[in-house]
Amino acid sequence: MRHYIKSLLIAIASVYTTINLLPVVGLGNDPKNLLLLVGGFWLITLLINPIFSIVFLPINILTFGLVSAVLNVAFLFALMNFLPGFHIRPYTFPGANINGVILPAIHLNQVLTIVTIAITITILQKILHIIFE
Repeated sequence: MRHYIKSLLIAIASVYTTINLLPVVGLGNDPKNLLLLVGGFWLITLLINPIFSIVFLPINILTFGLVSAVLNVAFLFALMNFLPGFHIRPYTFPGANINGVILPAIHLNQVLTIVTIAITITILQKILHIIFE
C-alpha cells in the first residue's frame, strides 16, 4: 500500500512541476481533467511501463529507458484527442543569460512541446523514484 501511495505522490509532483515549468498545458474548466492526467501517468508508471520495459528489454537497455518517455508521449496525444478542454499550446523559450552562458531563444511547435513535456515528466518521475525508493 505504501508503494502505491508513494508512486501516486511522485506522479502528482512530477505533473505539477512540469505544468509550472512549461505553462502551456490547458486543463479546461472540468476538474476531472487534472485527475485523469495524474491518474493516467500513475497507471502508466505502475502497470503499462513495466510490461513494455520487459517486452522491449533490448531496446530499453540500448536507449536507457526511453520506452517510458514514448509511452508518456502517446498518453498525452491520447488525452488531447479524448478529453474536451485539454490542450497543449506551442512553447517559446525566451532565452536566458546565466553567468555568461547564453541560451538562445527557441520556438517549439505543438508536437515538440508534447515531447518536451513527456520527457520532463519521465525524468522527474525517475529522479523522484530514485530519491524516495
